[in-house]
Amino acid sequence: MFRVIEKGCSGYTKKLFPKKYYIEIFRVIVFMFSCIFASVAAGIWFIDWNILF
Repeated sequence: MFRVIEKGCSGYTKKLFPKKYYIEIFRVIVFMFSCIFASVAAGIWFIDWNILF
């Protein structure tokens, strides 16, 4: 899953930004995606936990 996100983001950021900024911005975007994914997964787990008990 993350490979698809990385490939899409890397192609997009290469067009928008010069080389020296590319790696930093790419890291920030991947970090944001992983945070969003983790919070959604935690939210689903928390809701399921409340339904179970």
